[in-house]
Amino acid sequence: MRHSVNVAVIGAGYWGSKVITEYLRLSNINPEVNLSMVCDLKDENLKSCSETFHLSNQKLTNDYAAALSSDAIDAVHICTPNETHYQICKEALNAGKNVLLEKPMALHAKNAWELVGMAEHKDLILQVGHIFRFNNALKMIRGLMVQNYLGELYYLKLQWTTLCPSPLGRDIIFDLAPHPVDILNFLLSKWPKTVTCKAKAYRRKTLEELAYATMEFDEKVIAHMELSWLEPGKTRQITAIGSERATIIDCLNQTIQVYENGDGDSFNLNVVKNNTIFDEVSHFAESILSGKNSRNPGAVGAGNVAILESMKRSLETSRTIRCSLEAWREKHA
Repeated sequence: MRHSVNVAVIGAGYWGSKVITEYLRLSNINPEVNLSMVCDLKDENLKSCSETFHLSNQKLTNDYAAALSSDAIDAVHICTPNETHYQICKEALNAGKNVLLEKPMALHAKNAWELVGMAEHKDLILQVGHIFRFNNALKMIRGLMVQNYLGELYYLKLQWTTLCPSPLGRDIIFDLAPHPVDILNFLLSKWPKTVTCKAKAYRRKTLEELAYATMEFDEKVIAHMELSWLEPGKTRQITAIGSERATIIDCLNQTIQVYENGDGDSFNLNVVKNNTIFDEVSHFAESILSGKNSRNPGAVGAGNVAILESMKRSLETSRTIRCSLEAWREKHA
C-alpha cells in the first residue's frame, strides 16, 4: 500500500478544469492526495489555472512529458481531446504512471485493448472516465434491478440529447454514446449481443449528429438509444420497463420516478445526490493507495469502444452486428 499519491492532470480545458477543482477539494480533505502538476498546450488555460486555482508556475507546464518523466508523479488524469487519448495513455503507462483516462479510451478497440494489456503487464491502475458509474441515482437503480424490484426486465430506453454546435472533427457515436453504452453495461452487468444503428448528419456533410441504436442483450431484454446534438434542452434520461414497475431516471438531477404497473400510481425514490466527479477522482486515488482497481477498470472502457465500433459498422453496412467482446480481446489484445 502507498501512503500518498501525487497526480498530474493533462488537459486543463472545460472538463480538465472541473477535474482540477475536485482534486484540489480532495487534497484539502485527504492530505495523502496531492495535485502536483497541470499540463496544457494553451497558455490561456494555464493562466486561467494560475488565476482561478492559485497554482504556482512550478506546477504548470505546456509539456506533459514533464509529468511523465517526473519521479514525483504517481498518476495522471488525461482530459485531452479524444483523438489524443491512446497515445498519451500509452506514453504514461510506459513511464510507469497509473492512469485515469477520459472516455472514449481510444478511437479503435484494438488500441483500447492494447492499453489494458499494458496496464496489466506493468501492474498499474488504469481506469476510464465513465462518470455515471458514480451517480447515486444509477447506483440505486442498479441495486434495485439486482433485487428484481422492476420484476422481469422488459426493455430500456436512453435519451442523450441536447442542442449544441457539433464538435469539430467528431461524430456523435464516439463523442456522446460512450456514457449511455457504459450505463447499460453498469445496470445489466453484460454487453449487448447485437447492435443495430442508424445515424445522419444535417448541418454538415459528414460526421453524424443524430443516431438511433437498438441493442439486444438476451431473448427478451432490448435497449433503444437516442443521441442528438439537434434537440433543444439537455436530456440525460433512462426509462426502464419491467413486469411489475417502470422507472424514469433523470441522470443530471439524480432523480428516480417509479410507476406501479398495476394502478399507474407514481412516486419518487429518495436519492441522496452526490458529486460524481469528486467521487470518481477519490476512487482513483484510493485505488492507487490500496492497490485495488474495482469500479471502472480499463477492460470496461475497452469493451465500450468495441461496442462503439460495432455501432459504426452497423451504420456503414446497414445491417445488425453481432458483438463478442471475448473474441475482440482475443483478437486485438
